[in-house]
Amino acid sequence: MAKILVLGGGPAGYVAALRAAQLGAEVVVVEAREIGGTCLNRGCIPTKAMVAGAERLEQAREGDAFGVHAEGVALDFAAFMARKDAAARQLREGVEHMLAARKIEVVTARGRLAGAGRLALDDGRTVEGDAVILATGSDSVRLRLFDFSDPRVMTSDELLRIERVPESLVIVGGGVIGCEFASVFTRLGTTVTVVEMLDQLLPGEDKRVGRTLQQAFKKAGIEVVLKAGVESSESRDDGVHLALAGGRETVAAAVLVAVGRRPVSGDMGFSEAGVEIDERGFVVTDETQRTSLESVFAAGDVAGPPLLAHWAYHQGQAAAENAVTGGRLTVDRRIVPNCVFSSPEVASVGLTEDRAKQEGREVEIAHLRFNAVSKAVVEGEPDGFVRIVCEPGGGAVLGASLVGPHVTELVHELALAARAGLALRDVAATIHAHPTLAEGIGEAALAGLGRGMHSL
Repeated sequence: MAKILVLGGGPAGYVAALRAAQLGAEVVVVEAREIGGTCLNRGCIPTKAMVAGAERLEQAREGDAFGVHAEGVALDFAAFMARKDAAARQLREGVEHMLAARKIEVVTARGRLAGAGRLALDDGRTVEGDAVILATGSDSVRLRLFDFSDPRVMTSDELLRIERVPESLVIVGGGVIGCEFASVFTRLGTTVTVVEMLDQLLPGEDKRVGRTLQQAFKKAGIEVVLKAGVESSESRDDGVHLALAGGRETVAAAVLVAVGRRPVSGDMGFSEAGVEIDERGFVVTDETQRTSLESVFAAGDVAGPPLLAHWAYHQGQAAAENAVTGGRLTVDRRIVPNCVFSSPEVASVGLTEDRAKQEGREVEIAHLRFNAVSKAVVEGEPDGFVRIVCEPGGGAVLGASLVGPHVTELVHELALAARAGLALRDVAATIHAHPTLAEGIGEAALAGLGRGMHSL
């Protein structure tokens, strides 16, 4: 029986452990903090619990438009945050139960790679096995420009633990984390400003997506300042003062620094053991998740972008299977859905329109606005669009960008189409139930073929 050591109990680590156990291996997971890692405890799950709560509050306040009059709607922030913690705890306990059921040993300790098949623990013990999977994740970037000793200056970790809703919040960084928290806190009543040094929100998405989200933010009362880096930060009695490039100054009761994440790879023994690390600190792997050191694999955030939990799941399974069987199972990074739980939601997958232009590829775009989708209109969410990128002549679906209601769910139909090599005409020929939001995918495909029934 193979013995697999997993360093890190986040999405990549615990999924790798579960898959290795399924394959009959003896598995040991070494994790210094909570099982579930950043995603379950300080990222995906608690933030989405806050998104869900903020959505309920907004729906209650906007009920008049549907003829539903609710008096005295108010936010109990302590209960709001308690529910967030309860959701994370329930899911964490679920993962812990699955690990125990698979007879996976979990060691609560800080571990370092001490060579091929060997982990050194901070309590002086050494654990040995046939292979090691590195899944140490990532941490929030903390720029020296900001004084994090001031509790009003936070990363997402600290913001998830606040005890009261700030009157005003400046979010430095208009990426996924910044946009999601902007949507949450403006619904909770905070005056929100987003400062992004590049020329659009969500810099990794198409410019059309960034513009659409910016327009929605403006409508919601969120101020967006683009092409403006922060030059200095000073904590004063009346708030945190930020000096921006161009001479502008902004003051807020709280500041969220959301400028990205960096791999947890320093002082972990990786380089000393012979594992190659790139210039950004990520572990270098091949398409089978193998590192430069024999029998050592890496998965998840520490193995490089995209830093997404579902990508970590995918990598973790591949790493485990290869570690146990010696196989050559590969991962496919071409079709990885990217989802942003802002208001409105944003999703993309595969080749986007802007990237196709940058690569000089000839493509066609099938486009539909959500105001042509009956379900979106009746639910009061007609803003946004579906844009499907395909080969000319209604050929193979290559990717898509979506903005609008529940697009983080809808994107998977297009991910499957792109992965399976389906043509736009295949999507158009698939009957989509009416009235549903998914109907927008089918109608967009019809429109792309010049056969739109509900769009011009």
